[in-house]
Amino acid sequence: MANYELVFDLGSAYVSAGSKKDGFTDKIPSVVAVSTESKQIVGVGVEAIRLGNTVGSGVKLTHPILEGAVIDTEGAKALISALLNRLVNYKMSAFSRYNVTCAVPCGMISSDKNTIETLFLGLGAKQVNFLETPIADSVYLFNEFRTRQGIVVDIGYDCTDLAIVSANQIAAGCTLYYSGKNLTEVISDRIRSKYMIQLSRDAAEYLKLNCASLYPNDSTVVGVSGTNTQTGVVEQINVSSKELYDTVVEFVRKYAQIIRSLVDSVRSDLATLVHSDGVMLCGGGARLAGLDMFLQSELGLPVYVASYPEDVTIKGLLAL
Repeated sequence: MANYELVFDLGSAYVSAGSKKDGFTDKIPSVVAVSTESKQIVGVGVEAIRLGNTVGSGVKLTHPILEGAVIDTEGAKALISALLNRLVNYKMSAFSRYNVTCAVPCGMISSDKNTIETLFLGLGAKQVNFLETPIADSVYLFNEFRTRQGIVVDIGYDCTDLAIVSANQIAAGCTLYYSGKNLTEVISDRIRSKYMIQLSRDAAEYLKLNCASLYPNDSTVVGVSGTNTQTGVVEQINVSSKELYDTVVEFVRKYAQIIRSLVDSVRSDLATLVHSDGVMLCGGGARLAGLDMFLQSELGLPVYVASYPEDVTIKGLLAL
């Protein structure tokens, strides 16, 4: 019998984990620092970021997880090992065994699941189970919004899961590789086109989080620095939410199109139910200002945002 029942959500921005024994959860940034000299991993998570920001540290930052899949086994192993130690308070021994349930995108192929399974088994897991992210999300969301079915939309950093969930099953769903990262990119493109200013990814991300909005009358103005593409000089510009509005609207309307197609694909009685129960948003992208009201207007359905959207998947896994 396993000593621990653990749950994991392998995201490309954060790896989250939890223990069913005590309900403890933890997460670390999905980044590792690799020494440019020895090629060895010298830091994970927050420590890796600190090393990457330290002049002369001689490290390169890498991201071992992409679109829910492991692309760097050693890097992912280091991230998972760090969380394992923290989850069990450093008490795990050679005689301790644990089972893992891991959330995965609903479009993940079997070979990617096999890679994750092999990784956990190599780290001492007794058994590895997989659960599609919308199912894990629905456990938490349906409890929060007091329903038994609905449309789950989980907007992550580099993929978005959309699904109609009913009776603990996905009636219709898909994974889009169109998410928070892509919105950051289109905002960067918009600024480059209008101002001839190239933003760093961090600067574009800052604009997305602090300026992008789906409220047409939002008067927010945010200052940001970037490099003039003609002169190479760093310049400060002020960007308003209104300048980004059309760009953000065009981006989000694609989600509305997919949601409509999912509803059209299910049997009529279920479609009627989800029309009543509506759309439930989670993932970091759910925090986009005005997203719920905009989708509600576009779809003619009620739309809700989880109270703690980034934690929905791991909380749902723990509640199973």
